[in-house]
Formats: sequence, structure tokens, C-alpha cells
Amino acid sequence: MKKHLFLLAFAAATFLPAAATLAADLDPPPPPVEQLRPASYDWTGLYVGGWVGMTCIDSTVTNTTTSLDYLNAGCGFKGGALAGYNYQIDNMVFGFEGDWGMSGNIVSNTQVGADFEYEMNDIATARLRLGYAMDDTLFFVTGGGAWARATLTDNVSTTATELQADHWGWTVGGGIEHAVTDRLRVKMDYLYTKFQDADYTDACCDIHGGPGVDQEVRVGAIFAF
Repeated sequence: MKKHLFLLAFAAATFLPAAATLAADLDPPPPPVEQLRPASYDWTGLYVGGWVGMTCIDSTVTNTTTSLDYLNAGCGFKGGALAGYNYQIDNMVFGFEGDWGMSGNIVSNTQVGADFEYEMNDIATARLRLGYAMDDTLFFVTGGGAWARATLTDNVSTTATELQADHWGWTVGGGIEHAVTDRLRVKMDYLYTKFQDADYTDACCDIHGGPGVDQEVRVGAIFAF
């Protein structure tokens, strides 16, 4: 009897490890570990937004009756709306953007013989954009055409006369844009715009000139579709 028990114990000691190994081999394999990668922001699509900024113009206007020139230079604030479309290929982003805005009073010239204020009631640009995306941050350059309708208020200290004229020009610039969420983006850009001169004519006076060079720094918020 003792001999049989010894044989059974020996057999159990021999086969139990093998059985345990076989059972382990029969267990289902663990689920595969998913390969994770950093998310990449997609810049393709339509967007709309708003912007505010500071603008500075540097020019002169000429009273064609007296042939006297007066400084038309100063700084003020602008604000407006924008819309555009981007298309991304790898890291390159191609796009089109248009914006409209208006300014407060930019120039107040009270020198003898001048006495006028100057502002831009409407200013719009239509521009192409070329950018390089680093995931959710975009660096871009931009350029295109510009238009402005400006108001020169003459003799502001006495009887004010508002004279208006349209100006066409071109604009170039660049900036940076960052995606805060999938839909919300913020941006900061700089635009250098050169406008052609025009005539501000009324029964009271005839003045030639315009904003000349307009430089502006803007910040904006964008909603992407």
C-alpha cells in the first residue's frame, strides 16, 4: 500500500507542473495594446471670427486750392469681422481670408490752416494665406488687395464738413494662429497696407490725399466649422 501511495505522489509531482503549463497555454491571450500617437489638428475647413487692433497711418493731404500740404498721420483703434477657408496638405496650409472693419478717429490735426479729423468708416481686405502647421499652431504669411472708405471732417472747430473718398491698395503681412479647442482658435497678425490717394471734394473745399501707409496689429477669435 505504501508503495502505491509513493507512486501516486511521484506521478502527481511529475505531471502537475506540466498540467499547469498546459492550462496557462490554453488561457486566452491578453488584448493587444493599442498604439497611441499624438493627435494632429486638422486646419482644413471654413471659419468665421472677429478682431480688434491698433492702426497707424502716415501720409499728407493737400489743399488743392492753396497748394498747402498738411500732415495726415496718427494712430487709433479698429475692429471688425473676418471669414476664410483653409486647405491642409501635410504641414502646409493654403487659404483665403477676407475681413471688414472700421476705425475710430485716427488723426486730429489742428495746425494752422488744417483743423481736420480723419477716420476710416470702412476698410476691407481680400487675401491669400500660406502657412506652416505645427499640429495646433499655424505660422502664416498673407497678401492681397485692400479697399477703404475714409472720412475727412474739415474745420472741426467751427462748422464741420464731412468729406468722403474711396481708396484702393494692396496689403501684405503675417501672423500666428493657435487652436485652443477643435472649434475655437485665437490669432495675432500684422498687416502693412498701401493705399492710393483720392480727392475729397465738396462745395467748401478740394483736398487730395488719403491714409497713405496703414500699419496695424490685430488680435482675433475664430470659430472653425
